Amino acid sequence: MRKLSSRLPSLIPVALFALLPGALGAAESTVRPPNIIVLLNDDQGSGDLGVAGHPFIKTPHLDRLAQQGCRFTDFYATAPVCSPSRAGFITGRIQNRFGLHQLINGGEKADLPLFQYIPPVEPMLPRLLRQAGYATAHFGKWHCSFPERPGSPSMRDYGFDTAKILNAGRIGSFFNSKWDGDEGRTQSTDRWTADVYVDDAIAFIERSGDRPFFVNLWSFAPHQEVEASSEFRALYADRPENEQHYFGAISQMDAAYGRLLEFLKQKGLMDNTIIFFSSDNGPEPHLIPWSDRARGSTGGLRGGKHALYEGGIRVPAIIYWPGVAVPGSVCRQPAWMPDVTSTFCAAAGVSAPDDRPFDGVDLRPALRGEALSRPDPLFWQFPYRGVGLRDGSKATSPPLALRDGSWKMLCNDDFTGLELYNLEVDRSEQWNMQKEYPEVTARLLAAMRRMQKSVNTVPPEGIDNLSPAMKLPDGKKASDYPRYAPPGT
Repeated sequence: MRKLSSRLPSLIPVALFALLPGALGAAESTVRPPNIIVLLNDDQGSGDLGVAGHPFIKTPHLDRLAQQGCRFTDFYATAPVCSPSRAGFITGRIQNRFGLHQLINGGEKADLPLFQYIPPVEPMLPRLLRQAGYATAHFGKWHCSFPERPGSPSMRDYGFDTAKILNAGRIGSFFNSKWDGDEGRTQSTDRWTADVYVDDAIAFIERSGDRPFFVNLWSFAPHQEVEASSEFRALYADRPENEQHYFGAISQMDAAYGRLLEFLKQKGLMDNTIIFFSSDNGPEPHLIPWSDRARGSTGGLRGGKHALYEGGIRVPAIIYWPGVAVPGSVCRQPAWMPDVTSTFCAAAGVSAPDDRPFDGVDLRPALRGEALSRPDPLFWQFPYRGVGLRDGSKATSPPLALRDGSWKMLCNDDFTGLELYNLEVDRSEQWNMQKEYPEVTARLLAAMRRMQKSVNTVPPEGIDNLSPAMKLPDGKKASDYPRYAPPGT
């Protein structure tokens, strides 16, 4: 298992790194490391792209990006909800390793553990890149901390030179939104949020000068309560209004991305820029009680957001990387967010971390059409049992899951209730094969036990995630809330 350092890493100078034998392919050996852009949508299903076969949604710019790069069919978030999945990406670690099992909670929900922020000792991708000479910025949704609260880490503590965080809540996040940034609290006027993200990203790139840049652009689309402008709803005028908003919001964000891509092209930056597109988890179930606009597609996968079945954790993914990703290629190997983090570190010349588990592998072989070598299976732990739906049912799954090759296992915390699926022939997880394949079941169960133990080992410094200045609702105190504890303690 690879390691990721939480201390300031020793960095191989970029020019020297390019000369190391086998460090980078010839197409990547440049004095200036590649720019990096992350486009992360919110609750977008793996089937919610034109290139993925959606019958209605129009995403011409992302489709073109896939045609110029590599599209992943079996790509995963590290959790079926946003805070833990985003933390898994930004740290490159299964977020349960530092106690983040559910949404960041500063006292708003008494049934969730108090978890105020990613512990500052954790490795952070923007911090590693900034130490390698990158200009770093975040625009859009964050939901990994409350940086505006006293006593909480700042975005600069996490490695961002500049940040503009969407802070509008479920309602008001698509038009005339509120933001927390370098200039304090602001509000956009007569502007759709998709355009604000991209305008700020373009301005930041122009300010970066000769430095390589890292732009973390995390859109709120198509999270509920989703909204689209009349221009983009009109693309789906023959569909019901709820679909007009859902489909339109994805197309509106795609158009904004297209404007960013055109800027990069005009500036001659596309040839030395890595662009990664994905979603933080699967789509909301259509029958969630708080919205009728949840119309996402899992592409035929079982379940959705809040569950560890494929529809909740398998997400769309595209990597554009000239000279590395084979144009128009499709990768069907399992991959996930920590792999992208590992790949970016390798591309930037960041030395191998060494003091804690790092859960990703370098994806460059897969981008060239080669097989990946992975020391551990993909592992998920999500102990909160789903969400109630309007028809009285519940969107849920077992709390533990593991994927190894084409096989996927799910089970309870005590390793009972085993479910075993061969995703190569049963991508919708309908046929539990654990009795028919006892040897596979035994092998994956042993791996499940090993990963569960590894992931729930508290780091030596403990888990620092609660701000001493945290404000709780009136009449509440910290002891009223559950605290993180590894299973069995």
